[in-house]
Amino acid sequence: MTKRAKVSGSIVVGLGVALCVLAGCTSDPAEPDVAPTSATTAAGTPTPDAVEEGARHDILAAYNGYLEAYVKASATADYRTKELATYVGEPLLGQLLNNLFNMSRSGVHNEGRPTWSPTVTELRLDANQAVIQDCFDSTNWNTVGGKAQPTAQAKRYPVVVKAKRVNDKWYVYESTAQRSSTC
Repeated sequence: MTKRAKVSGSIVVGLGVALCVLAGCTSDPAEPDVAPTSATTAAGTPTPDAVEEGARHDILAAYNGYLEAYVKASATADYRTKELATYVGEPLLGQLLNNLFNMSRSGVHNEGRPTWSPTVTELRLDANQAVIQDCFDSTNWNTVGGKAQPTAQAKRYPVVVKAKRVNDKWYVYESTAQRSSTC
């Protein structure tokens, strides 16, 4: 064999090995094609289910944040709280601050802690709107001091809340308590 033939043969073998590596040829058995199992597509884009689940999480975080901020503010009847505006939009924000102002003026505040169990029951991502249904339990949350009047309303009652997304952030903006019913 001539020197030229040896070099040509080496180049052919080298190119064959390189092509095999580029094509994925190995001595190991090939792994089967498996569809992505995460909440993203192969291109890394979230699936519609993942987007909806993320929105539901954010909506409930806004609702829970609103209630936590209100419970905290009502413990001292703090109508100057800024924390509520993080989670609540108009007209509900004005209604809550007005209620806290009236509590302060009357010398009342809330003691104890309510519980709640919200669920997002409607979600319209195209319209940036959602509806939450909750069973609010104020059994261990009472108004005390000043001119607090006992009420005959139910301690556990359904609440329907509306939320909307503004600039990629969810806010609660309407809450309707059905205090004459129980849940």
